[in-house]
Amino acid sequence: MPRVEIGTPDQFLFSMEKAVGISDLNYAKHLDSVAMLKILNEARLQFLAHLGFSEANVFGLGMVVADQAVDFRSESFSGDRLRIRVGVGDLTRCGFDISFEVTNGALETLVCQAKIGVVFFDFDQHLIAEVPAALLDLLHRREEMVA
Repeated sequence: MPRVEIGTPDQFLFSMEKAVGISDLNYAKHLDSVAMLKILNEARLQFLAHLGFSEANVFGLGMVVADQAVDFRSESFSGDRLRIRVGVGDLTRCGFDISFEVTNGALETLVCQAKIGVVFFDFDQHLIAEVPAALLDLLHRREEMVA
């Protein structure tokens, strides 16, 4: 089976740090894949909060996860400080990918690259919705600020 290949966005718009805890480890005493998904989800929610939103309200629409993928490159252990950088790419009419680059802060090694594909949803109508134009404008302005 071919490996998942995840590219990185042209720019990262947000970053955060997270310490790997003992409860994040698996039987091999390294960062568990399920724990990494939780860390990535936390980074997604922190990114939205940084923009002034929640996943339940982005300009009046909800944001739901459509897919997710992680490409692990190295191990991480309890006490490691992870640096998670977040960007946006692969925009479609109804969603986009939120991309992540996770590095071990002390070693500057790549732990993983990941993406979470999201779509916008009108919970009142129970229908997939278009990406709010105001969000696209905001993201574009953020990209200009980072450049």
